[in-house]
Amino acid sequence: METPLDLLIVGAGPAGIAAGVEARLAGFQGIQLLEKGPRPSWSIQKLYAPNKRVDRAYLGLDAPTEGAMDIQDCSKDVCIAQLDQAIQDHGLPVECDAEVWKVHKEEDGLFTAVDSKDRVWRARAVILAIGVYGRPNKPGYPIPPSLKTQVHFDLNNLPKGESVLVIGGGNTALEYADFLHREHETTLAYRGKEFLKANDINRGIVAKLALEGGLRVWMEADVESLADAGEAPRLEFRFKAGAPEASARFQHVVYAIGGSTPEAFLQAAGAEIHGKAPVVDSAYQTTVRGLFLSGDLIAGGKGSIIKAFNSAHRIVTGGLLGAAGRPSGTEGP
Repeated sequence: METPLDLLIVGAGPAGIAAGVEARLAGFQGIQLLEKGPRPSWSIQKLYAPNKRVDRAYLGLDAPTEGAMDIQDCSKDVCIAQLDQAIQDHGLPVECDAEVWKVHKEEDGLFTAVDSKDRVWRARAVILAIGVYGRPNKPGYPIPPSLKTQVHFDLNNLPKGESVLVIGGGNTALEYADFLHREHETTLAYRGKEFLKANDINRGIVAKLALEGGLRVWMEADVESLADAGEAPRLEFRFKAGAPEASARFQHVVYAIGGSTPEAFLQAAGAEIHGKAPVVDSAYQTTVRGLFLSGDLIAGGKGSIIKAFNSAHRIVTGGLLGAAGRPSGTEGP
């Protein structure tokens, strides 16, 4: 039987990479990061335009640096380069295209994780740093089953050149619209009067695109229903009174109407959920000893890179050593 890992980190974005760095500095040798995308920091790589600024803090909610990882406001490329350098400097093994669909603690006290390729990973402790992308809330109105292939909750499987409606008013929605407008006829629809949930950078990008005609933006556009028109474009939206359009048709829709903690995944791992929030202690350990949450999962919708870095530091220094036992390759009394 293979020697179990000291630590398995699910997610190789800022939170996961920082967790690997902190664990390595604490003496852990058997570390493995699993990333569902084709490369580390895939969410930043996918959503941010070249040279777009990456903020250290979210909506001005800054925090002092607590651990080994820090970053200042910089461009997307600089941010990714710094994260890649951290991986290299600390010898962190990252397996990409490895989306984990199950984590479970066995009777022997070790965790078993299974990825989308049916590979099995065994570890003494697990940090979930998966964020909330790809797990957004669903609309309150019914989605016709016949439109399954035209309805999306992320940017996967969108054919180039086809019209897309993006629904939402937060940073994710605005970033989706910015990404999609290059290869799609894109409309961004939001039920509010202003993008109050988005940062100034994303608001500025969307305003510029709208002014230049690269993106159509509909404000106070509250969707009432979605129907299958039966012919292309098949998605027929009807809007509540006061919207710019009474109805409109598109080939695809992307919903970005708020991220939600992946409750089912966490509950299957044995973690306790209170309302929609996972129950964790001061070191972000769940009710399952040895299972920790980092980054967006414990940020209450107000995550940032510096908070992700700090959460990784607290996990390692505040709970991981005790939960996982002494790291392999270290000595002590």
